[in-house]
Amino acid sequence: MSNSFEHDAMGGHATPSLNLGKITGMATALVVLNVVLMLVLAYAVGPIAQLLFSNFFIGIAVFVVTVGGGFWVANKGVQSGNYPLAGVGVTMIQAGYGLFGAAILAAFGGQQGLWIPALAITAVITGLITAVVALVVFKTDHSFANWQKYSWGFFIGGFALGAVGFFINPMLMLVAGLLFFLGFVVDLTYEIWAVKANRYESDLRNALGIYVAVMGVFVHVLQLVLRVLSMLDN
Repeated sequence: MSNSFEHDAMGGHATPSLNLGKITGMATALVVLNVVLMLVLAYAVGPIAQLLFSNFFIGIAVFVVTVGGGFWVANKGVQSGNYPLAGVGVTMIQAGYGLFGAAILAAFGGQQGLWIPALAITAVITGLITAVVALVVFKTDHSFANWQKYSWGFFIGGFALGAVGFFINPMLMLVAGLLFFLGFVVDLTYEIWAVKANRYESDLRNALGIYVAVMGVFVHVLQLVLRVLSMLDN
């Protein structure tokens, strides 16, 4: 079976040009590198990472600048064929997710023995979520073209609810976290559909989109896994 898809100009369906194996390989490599980086940063600069994300608004700003800005820079590099620029964007994304993940791990600094098991369990759960999303996308004829817009709705809703919760009720910030998580799942659905529909002509662009969405799911699952393991450990 071919691992590539090309767009059918007549019917608008995806048929065997983009290299699925290459896209999957690049996205997986970027995710693995980022997970390793967050573990290294947790040991090296965990308290600093915690400080960056200790305040809701500062944390959002750091995330938007590094991950959001990095994705924008990487896209510009890919579109213009300027791969050093794309590399700068990827480095920004790696740094953003690395620091955020390090902050999450450092929050359980007194239980460092949980870090690696938590990362492993999170990787399995995230992989299963990604597999289910991919199965739904590729096994149905449903168009997910608007789901990127829906993901932005979740992100904006999460920010708004988190902002209110910061000043009024911290419990609202937990709901905001759920909205952010759902936003990344919805975005992941769109990015996988974009590969199927050949929305973007670049394998690298497709890999970057999936990588960013998967990492967004990963860091939110990681928080839950660490909390559960911490309770069991106590």
